[in-house]
Amino acid sequence: MSLVKDQVNYSKSSTILALAYIILILLLIGLMILSFPLGLYTVFNLGIDASSIVIFIIIWLTYLVLFIKAIRGPRLPLNKVPRSALDYGLKSIFDNTLSTLAVTLSALFLITIFITLLQESAGIGTGSPEIDPILTSIAPINEEIIFRVVIIGTAAILLLLIRGARFNPFKALWHPARYISELGTKTDMKVIYFAILISGALFGYVHIAPRGGWEIGKFTPTFLAGIVLGWIYFFYGFPGAVLLHWSFNYFLDPFFYFGSAVGESSLYFTYYYLIFIIGPASILFLLIYALQKIKAYNKQAFLER
Repeated sequence: MSLVKDQVNYSKSSTILALAYIILILLLIGLMILSFPLGLYTVFNLGIDASSIVIFIIIWLTYLVLFIKAIRGPRLPLNKVPRSALDYGLKSIFDNTLSTLAVTLSALFLITIFITLLQESAGIGTGSPEIDPILTSIAPINEEIIFRVVIIGTAAILLLLIRGARFNPFKALWHPARYISELGTKTDMKVIYFAILISGALFGYVHIAPRGGWEIGKFTPTFLAGIVLGWIYFFYGFPGAVLLHWSFNYFLDPFFYFGSAVGESSLYFTYYYLIFIIGPASILFLLIYALQKIKAYNKQAFLER
């Protein structure tokens, strides 16, 4: 497969729309960055015990390291994405983990809200259990290890062993798509996609299992989120999956608690405004991108006959 990209000639109006979308994506990433210092401020002003603060700081540093890692790739550093997106098309957004997560988060957040509202209008409750902020901060790491690394990562390693490929097990678990050339057959990818489906189903079930705290309506959005997290894990690695999960579990909390502490909620509502502006555009963008990939796949399959 050629790594040379075809340059895109946008019309003036298309350039303005593409640039506006890129700016909104960068603003969302900016809020992610801002959540780090606000998170520290919040935890020191919640009145929690010293041991919990230490645990939070360790987790906070882990997310910070993963975040910095995501800024750098996997194919383009974040600072080069805007120029590449304008020159070669918005698909260049997928060359960086953080920009990919911003698109995915905005679309998935809006879709899960829609699903939840639709289910509740039909009498299917979601529930709202009490949530410990420390446990919520830990969840993206341990749940991604259990549901993505153990299930999807193990499937990738077994396929590599069957293929007799030479590989580093740690690197394969950290970022399975690193070995995409060895896992590129249709059969292998079907196994990977099946593992992603199983991962999503188990992820959805554990939220509604006894003592899970949620009602049956929580299954659908978490099942969908689990599939997306699995896809992100395979193609963007463990940091990408953890950070997307972190975006749902932790990202909003610093803005909420900070707003409560200082009596200023504008940052909290800025996030929602951005999501409701970016979300529809991201959903449309992802649909168009998926249709293009399907069309290209069908064309390739036809040529191989």
